[in-house]
Amino acid sequence: MTDHSLSLDGIRVLDLSRVLAGPFCGMLLADMGADVIKVEDTGTGDESRTWPPHKDGEAAAYLVINRNKRDITLDLKTAEGVDILKKLVARADVLIENFRTGTMEGFGLGYNVLAGINPRLIYCSISAFGRTGPRKDGAGYEALMQAFSGIMSITGEPDGPPVRCGVSFLDLTTGIICAFGVANALLHRERTGLGQRVDGSLLETALALLNYHAEGYLLTGAIPKPLGSSHPSLSPYRNFRCRDGQWIFIAGANDRFWQRLVPALGLGWMATDPRFAVNIERVKHRKDLETELERAIAGYDREPLLKLLEEAGVPATPVNTVEQVMNDPQTTACQMIERVVHPRLGEIPVVGTPVKFSRMRPGVRTPAPLQGQHTDEVLTEWGYSSEEIAGLRAKKVIL
Repeated sequence: MTDHSLSLDGIRVLDLSRVLAGPFCGMLLADMGADVIKVEDTGTGDESRTWPPHKDGEAAAYLVINRNKRDITLDLKTAEGVDILKKLVARADVLIENFRTGTMEGFGLGYNVLAGINPRLIYCSISAFGRTGPRKDGAGYEALMQAFSGIMSITGEPDGPPVRCGVSFLDLTTGIICAFGVANALLHRERTGLGQRVDGSLLETALALLNYHAEGYLLTGAIPKPLGSSHPSLSPYRNFRCRDGQWIFIAGANDRFWQRLVPALGLGWMATDPRFAVNIERVKHRKDLETELERAIAGYDREPLLKLLEEAGVPATPVNTVEQVMNDPQTTACQMIERVVHPRLGEIPVVGTPVKFSRMRPGVRTPAPLQGQHTDEVLTEWGYSSEEIAGLRAKKVIL
């Protein structure tokens, strides 16, 4: 049984953030029912609006990450703009910002000021390096943080240059972690009646995601190296090229799968060879093992090989393009592509919510808003008259 209510119904969020990490945090809260009001500047607005590819002038990045939000414009460099934000804060539950450290304080909108107005406010700040330490004022972008964190040093082929991961996973995961932080702060507020500051940073996310790589170094001093598509602790566990030039990923993740894989490829002798019989030895003799497998796999076209491995009970998958996975029946079955009507584009597909519930149905309810689309609506809800709104517009405090 499901009803139409969501867990964050009635929670008001002011999303002052832009680009990816903060807006993704706001998007996740909005998907779960929060009324998320995106606050854009009166200039060009969120820079993700300028990122290609575009469809009829609308950016894909902006469309996917700002759905389910309302949008107002506000010039926080003006005293009137700051006053408006303070009035909004008085009736808000959460504020999200990802300005450079100290910027909000410079506006007169730091946590201490806003908590004085609304002690129940949860104030979520997202930064590059965190709010303390010698780099606290540094700007951070996804690729810079992949480089600084060490993640780039273990990405790419052995003996090749460090490589940026194709997905902006530090920004997006920071958004997820901060949404988790906000949800926990809301639960804590239920018990205490008080809001609090929630701080997330791309560096701390990266260090958390280094996980066993970082722990391995801390425990043993072993410095991880890039292994291409391979895994430092498992072999064979990587991409292989087939005869037709297509790629397949084979996950021989344990000894049981290994014992199935090698006879299927006509390499039965490798099952008992002491260099390869157990995983710890396979990792030690990775190069010899992969040379044998590469030679055997190069004799098969991809589809027949996938069928052969499926029959043998070996985990393997085609290395899909984005086009292929978005058109795969499994993606459809997961209901990960939703549709929504945009004011300029008409009905568009939008990547959906990646978690499902038995009693709730979060999802894409409204399209990403146009810049300032809801300014009048929101200010009216907060008690501003049409004359006051017109006066603010004349002074360019709002668009």
